[in-house]
Amino acid sequence: MKKGRIIFLVSAVAIVLMGSFVFFKMKLKAKSAYANLKIESTTMPEIYLEIIRESDPFTLYGRNNEMIPILEKRLEKDPANQKLQFSLGLQHIFNGTTQKGIDYLLVLENDPAYMSNAANVKANEKGWSKIDSLESFLAIAYLRVGEQQNCLENRNDASCAFPISGTGVHEMKKPVEEAIRRYLKIIEKKPKDYLSIWLLNIACQAYGSVPPEVPKKLLIDESLYKNEWECPRFNEVAMDLGIENTGWAGGVCAEDFDNDGYIDIISSSAILDDNVKFFHNNGDGTFTDYTERAKLKGQMEGLNVVHMDYNNDGNMDFFIPRGGWKYEAGHLPPSLMRNNGDGTFSDVTIKAGLMNYNPTQSAEWADVDKDGDVDLFLGHEMGYQSNLYLNNGDETFTDISHESGIDFKLYIKGASWGDYNNDGYPDLYASSFQKPARLYRNDGLKNGKVHFTDVTKEAGCSGTPSNFPCWWFDYNNDGYDDLYVSAYQPGYTINSCREFMGLPMDSTLFPCLYLNNKNGTFTNVAKQANIQYETFTMGCNFGDLDNDGWLDFYLGIGAPDYKAIFPNRMFRNNEGKNFQDCTISGGFGQLQKGHAIAFCDFDMDGDQDVYADFGGFYYGDIYENALYENPGFNNNWVNIKFEGVKSNKAAIGARVKLTFSDNGTKRSTYLTVSKGASFGGNPIRLQAGVGKATVIDEIEVTWPATGQKDIYTNVAVNKIYKAKEGDKQLTPWEIKPFEFKTMERRMAAGDTTNMDHHHMGTM
Repeated sequence: MKKGRIIFLVSAVAIVLMGSFVFFKMKLKAKSAYANLKIESTTMPEIYLEIIRESDPFTLYGRNNEMIPILEKRLEKDPANQKLQFSLGLQHIFNGTTQKGIDYLLVLENDPAYMSNAANVKANEKGWSKIDSLESFLAIAYLRVGEQQNCLENRNDASCAFPISGTGVHEMKKPVEEAIRRYLKIIEKKPKDYLSIWLLNIACQAYGSVPPEVPKKLLIDESLYKNEWECPRFNEVAMDLGIENTGWAGGVCAEDFDNDGYIDIISSSAILDDNVKFFHNNGDGTFTDYTERAKLKGQMEGLNVVHMDYNNDGNMDFFIPRGGWKYEAGHLPPSLMRNNGDGTFSDVTIKAGLMNYNPTQSAEWADVDKDGDVDLFLGHEMGYQSNLYLNNGDETFTDISHESGIDFKLYIKGASWGDYNNDGYPDLYASSFQKPARLYRNDGLKNGKVHFTDVTKEAGCSGTPSNFPCWWFDYNNDGYDDLYVSAYQPGYTINSCREFMGLPMDSTLFPCLYLNNKNGTFTNVAKQANIQYETFTMGCNFGDLDNDGWLDFYLGIGAPDYKAIFPNRMFRNNEGKNFQDCTISGGFGQLQKGHAIAFCDFDMDGDQDVYADFGGFYYGDIYENALYENPGFNNNWVNIKFEGVKSNKAAIGARVKLTFSDNGTKRSTYLTVSKGASFGGNPIRLQAGVGKATVIDEIEVTWPATGQKDIYTNVAVNKIYKAKEGDKQLTPWEIKPFEFKTMERRMAAGDTTNMDHHHMGTM
């Protein structure tokens, strides 16, 4: 590669990273970065691995570790090149070799000629100069060094939990002390730089006190850190159990992949060469890394990962869509991973007819034609046509996008199947980045073929000017699916913290909560539901934290911008009337970037724990995933694994109505068997809270393929069952609960093995 091109590319990357990512401002149908590669491999995942091995690292913003050695050699030949030196500093910061990046930038800062150069001092149209960027990146770099030393290398369950306090306060204070000094300097120069004011407050929290030189007027009033429901604290135990899977943003599947009754975890990461991980739940409070045993070595990348039983053999498979947010470098094939039933998986993408090189992060499964097997919607980015693949019932698929009406060309960032009109056919909601979302009504079979109609306008649910993760759920228990659609917009990172700073917010960046009016239309009730906040959601899911029978939700908050350090958010459903923020009291306010979420009863004690994927889009923005252990709420529950006969084996799309008396009040709850939100992976089974009910009067199951209703009466609570389509009774399933073997519990039992388990961050 010629020197001029290197400098051009690096300078472009540097400019991009000063803001909010160039790949957010993409032109449609950009040329594939791999168009000129001659791939010789003919099998998966070898095709994927060859693409990555042979491609130019400068085509993707996150391949910092590959760019750095090339740039360092160039700098050796041209040591006076300050643009190259600045770019190298940034690449080291984004690579997580942060101190080296700081050292490069300090050379420039200490050079009077550089600091006084008119070209570097001149502000652009947004009021920022190269000197401003230099100072800003040095400040965030010192804050990041503090995180690496304290939150990665010496992590505890309070690390980076907002507001930082107690054991979350940094023990090694020099980096954050320097960050405070630098943010004060930046704010003095730019008094309305609210993002720097926010980061100054985070730095003071991490420091453990407010240094005397910090003016009181810059401190955020703690009364703005709202806590609307006192939730018992959920302890974070992933590191103790070895399931933290440190990496970039990624996906999560919480599912029983070996049919032993206990829920395992498959976790992915958007890093090109990061292998998916399979953590087996041993049923005794521990997990074991089964990745190699399951023959998953070589399965790399995946901003999302989705589970289902596509071939109806009773074994849960999974699917890895690839290329999300990777612009022209996102033309990567997906992987359909068949569960072989012997503890291993096989990549059957090519055999299944699902090779598709268009970038995507959205893959959703449903039985659209009600023939008893699940079909696949694959939502593409950058204006490429999305695809609807019909399951042929023989482990192959046929693309029916055009004939079915699912042939739109958008920038799909979320999708969810739900039956909004209760006609028994799954309808599709697809959210689009920087465009209105779409609702496609499933019209059923016409001449033996499934057909969809775009009803977005008449339904009134197009979302915001830019939409992201979405999901269907009956949040008010009236028997009709409602719809949550998150908002997202590039270049507005500061908005994610305006609420906490008492600043005005942009209503176009509020999420939408669409109440189903039961007549084919929806009303946005986000204001009435108390969720009109600028929550920049990257991943999410819903479940029932307290087993009261009302569905709550957790949002993975963040943005690729390196300065986007905001708390993830948990909202509790207040009996269908509104939602209450319980982020702080519950301990859910992790400041690292949030992504896929799973609500799941991992320890089989009846309440739902929460597994959360954390991490950004650079090696220096990695973090460990979290498992929040549910402390219990003394409410009752039922857990049922369904098995379809005429319907798909996993019963995806089955509708369940539970009727019971809760503290003397008879009521019903409504749930659909699914994985949950478009960026999350709950187990595909019923996890239902019933409050104080001591018996469930009736459980009505409507099976997706036939519409047949199975009714079970006088069901005992606090038990796990199996239910097969057509069975007259539930079958008790004796799955023993356990306690997670956390470090504290092991020490109390006298077990001191493996007490040094922690992640060593890159420095």
